[in-house]
Amino acid sequence: MSECASNRVNRRRFLQQGAAAATSLAIARSAARSQEKSAGPVRVGVIGLGPRGTYLLRSLVSYFPEVTVPAVCDLKSDRLQAGIELVKKIKGTAPAGYGKDELDYRNMARRDDLDGILVATGVQVCGRIAVDVMRAGKNVATEVTGPHSLEDCWAIVEEKERSGKHYMLLEQCVYGDENLMVLNMIKQGLFGEPYYAECSYVHDIKVDGSGKSRLVEADQTLSWRGRLMVEGRGSSYPAHGIGSAAKWLGINDGDRFTYCNAMMTDPREAHVQVVEQFGPDSKAAQIRFQMGDFHTTLIQTAKGKMIRLDYSITNTRPYSRYYLLQGMNGCFDSRSGIYVRGTGPRVSDPEWRPVGEFLEKHRHPYWHKDAATALKTGGHGGMDYFCLRDFVSVLRDDHEPWVDCYDAAAWNVLNHCSALSIDRKGAPVEIPDFTKGKWEDPNWRKDRPTPVSVLSG
Repeated sequence: MSECASNRVNRRRFLQQGAAAATSLAIARSAARSQEKSAGPVRVGVIGLGPRGTYLLRSLVSYFPEVTVPAVCDLKSDRLQAGIELVKKIKGTAPAGYGKDELDYRNMARRDDLDGILVATGVQVCGRIAVDVMRAGKNVATEVTGPHSLEDCWAIVEEKERSGKHYMLLEQCVYGDENLMVLNMIKQGLFGEPYYAECSYVHDIKVDGSGKSRLVEADQTLSWRGRLMVEGRGSSYPAHGIGSAAKWLGINDGDRFTYCNAMMTDPREAHVQVVEQFGPDSKAAQIRFQMGDFHTTLIQTAKGKMIRLDYSITNTRPYSRYYLLQGMNGCFDSRSGIYVRGTGPRVSDPEWRPVGEFLEKHRHPYWHKDAATALKTGGHGGMDYFCLRDFVSVLRDDHEPWVDCYDAAAWNVLNHCSALSIDRKGAPVEIPDFTKGKWEDPNWRKDRPTPVSVLSG
């Protein structure tokens, strides 16, 4: 070996050793910070105390002993007071209340006794509030609606990068028992290389349990859900469906969405329900809903993979959230079962096998260990527990979340992009790269405790 080559090798070895030492030191310091931080309470504020926000608040103070809630916020005084009383009853101490005007949450975000804030407001303001919270120096999690507009999606990414604070999207469906089982099977290579997925959120929310409209209030003004139907034409609630498919196909971790094509039916069902409830001559009957009753969005990825996203919140049918993952060696279909080549009886034609035959063997460690605790919380069949637990971990141990601002932006921008495609008669619409090229390294987010790192470990 020449002297020059030898010097290059020695220099490379020196740099590698230095990098390894620096990494070890960083890990040690991070562990020390986590241990120090873990000794105290995890202090969470909650903005938005409607039914969903109140449920999340109750779960935080009921099932996570380390969590304290110093402050809560809501514009409606009855909801605010109920939230204060809820915390006082369970924790023994009443939190401060904020809600004198639409910007009072900013005063709450300036408090120095909050590690993070959970935002559970309507979709139209959720992204803006999250940006303000990070700007005030606090970590934040938002309900699954998350950022809604293209501007919101860029804003949460840019503010997270500017402030360095953590942003988590509380998308609970990615934590489902079967959803994480499929992720585990993918990591084990059982499906081979995945290249196609189907996902959905089909949930008839036209009326509540008493048969009254959830789109139009009793005074015939629009609810936040009704505003989705009137103001938009896109897949406006995409994360429940797209989240698992994106994680299965490595979106933002070695691949990314590039463009989409979307179509929808004409809107019919919401108008019919409103007329039935309020009458044909009512103010509500004059509302012009423009979101169709059924949406389908096809998404192409940079690596030539494809996802189909179905969406509806007005179909007259029971709630259904169906998924499919197709790989080179097999397929998972939540409606049919699982087929993995080389397993099961040897027959000339492949046969679906029940998901339950695979679930116990390939169940994700989260569910294998803590299913009983998760199910006890009741939220979405236990999924909420794991989602909230990961948020508490983000605050306690100061690490980036599994579902971060880049995921939240890539998933929720489908609302904007699918609407554009519909307006252009199904023409393709480019999907922004919110990672700005980071996605090309499949390992750029591997240094955080996540459901994937549990499998890798």
